[in-house]
Amino acid sequence: MVHILYKKLLRLYPRGFRDRLGESVEQTFRDLSNEQKGGLTRGFVVLSLFAETAVGIVHEHLILLIEGDVMKTILANPRLAAITSLILSLPLGLTFVAFMFDIELLVKSLKDRFTMDGQQINNLGRIVIFGGLLLLPLAFALNLQTMLIREGPEQKRTLHAINFIVGAIILLLIIFTWGGLIVEEIYCLRGIRCD
Repeated sequence: MVHILYKKLLRLYPRGFRDRLGESVEQTFRDLSNEQKGGLTRGFVVLSLFAETAVGIVHEHLILLIEGDVMKTILANPRLAAITSLILSLPLGLTFVAFMFDIELLVKSLKDRFTMDGQQINNLGRIVIFGGLLLLPLAFALNLQTMLIREGPEQKRTLHAINFIVGAIILLLIIFTWGGLIVEEIYCLRGIRCD
């Protein structure tokens, strides 16, 4: 059981580190944990190895951040690209969902934070709305980028389900938010309805 948990912990290392040293680190863990006969000593050794590995994982990720390979890592890993895209689209997405489905608790909270006197948008509201509108296409492009990468010896493109689902959600958000703004402006230019 402990070996399975440790193996799952090792998956948190960056891919390059795992490819180079993953098997030897796992073998070292097995050797050190099996040397102890049991009881409190074995528990302490296992706990210290888990803690040391967790610190090592954070250290390796910090090295990647400092070296600037984060964008390469995000673009190479479809799951990371999907998660990053989803996080980028959350501010406007959650605001849109709250107002679209009239979720009273969220709408009241957002109106209190984003408006002055419940009508005029304040600076925080502008940042969330305009920043979110600009982040949506960026999030979609980041997510789409991983779908365009050719993989394997045959250089085929692989469609990952998570990227497809997140891309569809972000595209719908773009259509509804940007499309709604364009339709509103068309009505306003024709003098039909200006809010």
